[in-house]
Amino acid sequence: MSNSNIQAVTKTADAHAIAGRTRVVGLYFTNTNTASSFSLKNGSTDTGTALITINTPAAAGANDIIIPDMGILFDQGVYIDVANANILSVTLLFQGGAAQ
Repeated sequence: MSNSNIQAVTKTADAHAIAGRTRVVGLYFTNTNTASSFSLKNGSTDTGTALITINTPAAAGANDIIIPDMGILFDQGVYIDVANANILSVTLLFQGGAAQ
């Protein structure tokens, strides 16, 4: 059972998505028919450490991922680093922190 509200933020390109300490508990992404990838990095810039990298399928569509247990802790915020324009959007579900 969660002790705080789950929030959501959506980005369509490289972006500082969440400021402050947060736990990402799920994500939803859309992509084109060309395989690609994106990473969620600890911090507010692309120089942070990637805590998770998602490789997308070579089929246009949308996918969602629920991260088990308490999610992934990002103690310095979250930066979404997309490989290219084949990632159309990334939505993060999170606890704590503030959407940017």
